[in-house]
Amino acid sequence: MNACQRILCLGTLLLGLVLVGLGVFLLATGFGITTITIGIIVAGILLLAIGCLRKCLDFPGLLCLLLALVTLFLIITGVLAILFAGEIIIGPILIGLGVLALLLTVICLIFRCCCGRKREDCRD
Repeated sequence: MNACQRILCLGTLLLGLVLVGLGVFLLATGFGITTITIGIIVAGILLLAIGCLRKCLDFPGLLCLLLALVTLFLIITGVLAILFAGEIIIGPILIGLGVLALLLTVICLIFRCCCGRKREDCRD
């Protein structure tokens, strides 16, 4: 496992922890749309499971796909939270986390395309 993939797995773990924490916070404060809250917790648990069980290194395509789905979910739910629930604080937080997940997705796709299994170092 090279260093660039470790950083990606660490970023995935941190994003998963933040999503689970945000989901628990929204659940405790009584956020208006419960499906968004449950979706955030599930997305965080999936990211934690992929990162902790070393699946992010065994199946890098799965990690990229999951990050892309989480990105879409966070951006769409952020917009929906602003429009339907009137949450002008939670909505931009979700959109910001979606942008962070988008950056991780781009990094994952770059590593997937440029860092083949035959190369030892990503800086070639």
